[in-house]
Amino acid sequence: MPKSLLGQFVALHVVTATIATIALSLGVAMLLHSTADHYQRRLLRQQAAIIANALPQSAALRSDVLTDGMAVAIIDRNRAVVMAKGPARPRIIAAVPMDHGMHFFHRGVIEAYSVPIAGSRWIVASQDSAAPEVITDDIVSAFLKRFALLVLPIAALVPLIGALLTRRLTRRMQAVSATAAAIGPRTLDTRLPRGTLPSEVEPLAAATNEALDRLEDGFRTQAAFAADIAHELRTPLAVIRLRADAVDDAGVKEALFAAVDRAARVVTQLLALADLERPVEDAGEPLDLAALAETVVSSRAPGILADGRTIALEDISDNTGSIGYPGAIRLALENLVDNAVRHTPPGTAIVVRVGAGARISVVDDGDGVAPEHLARLKHRFWRGDGSRSEGSGIGLSIVDRVARAHHGVLDVAPGPGGRGLCFEIAFGSIPPRHR
Repeated sequence: MPKSLLGQFVALHVVTATIATIALSLGVAMLLHSTADHYQRRLLRQQAAIIANALPQSAALRSDVLTDGMAVAIIDRNRAVVMAKGPARPRIIAAVPMDHGMHFFHRGVIEAYSVPIAGSRWIVASQDSAAPEVITDDIVSAFLKRFALLVLPIAALVPLIGALLTRRLTRRMQAVSATAAAIGPRTLDTRLPRGTLPSEVEPLAAATNEALDRLEDGFRTQAAFAADIAHELRTPLAVIRLRADAVDDAGVKEALFAAVDRAARVVTQLLALADLERPVEDAGEPLDLAALAETVVSSRAPGILADGRTIALEDISDNTGSIGYPGAIRLALENLVDNAVRHTPPGTAIVVRVGAGARISVVDDGDGVAPEHLARLKHRFWRGDGSRSEGSGIGLSIVDRVARAHHGVLDVAPGPGGRGLCFEIAFGSIPPRHR
């Protein structure tokens, strides 16, 4: 059976229509033949009654009592023909039951009827069904041909109508499926349309919308919780930093500052992640990816150079106008640059490249990671081996979320020559505004 609903519906109707046509044709044929046999036997019975009523007054069989295609005979116990009219039919005479009952019997196309009369004699009336004068079978054959011409178009029309109705239903279901496929973390306010599906499927749409309501509430609660926690942590971190500034031991002070800065970075990323997981509330604005990249490189360059690394900006963009969220893209690019700094040794060269077709990549020639770990780098809170264990583990998750918010993708691959890593964001277009 086909997997599609339309294919199954058409196949079922074709099989059903074929079986119904065959069964109906056979049934009608059997009924017609039964009616014809009944009519023929009634004629034979009438002929035998006419002859029986004429005896013994008539010494011979009258020719006007015969109908077309019939023969009558009177035989004795020895099967000798006493009187006869019509064609001689010895096979019929030889087959007459010699008892005191009335019998219908046939030999080939000859149908016969025998009835006993006084004097140990039998009247035998027979008719050749194949004789040209007999039109019963011709009527049956002609009727069946015309019946087939009537039934076959109807049998073909039934599955066609069913297929059209099913196609209309599947189109409505495809439209609802497309709406469901477009629902994501930033479009949770979208719901499946009601009133467009059959009544049997409407409860499924209603249950799906209720599930989306619960999911939207859960997303909002989670995002609000993360934002609240991050805001609550900012004040204690600021207090800790102030008090750490009063520590006299330079080594301890530097370690405290590093820990506070790391915690502050985690708080900032939590706020950014919570913001990215809220539904879209605006339609974005025009983007200048080259200007964003230049801003990030300029702000990060002093610290990178001071740590013994280099950073460069390459702009090979085609100035294609695109729409997006500059703040989110800047945060993503900062995460990629900071990730390259944090996980590479001194002497590493970092290149920020703005490519054609709304692409930004950050490439380094550091140590890289094992090929089997590349896909897992984007997983939230996943960190590789000990040499790359510093950080909160959500930076690349945020970058990936920014890319998906712009209908784009974050690709992670080995750097040029197999050294280091290349993180590239290919931006698409942001989803339309939802009101």
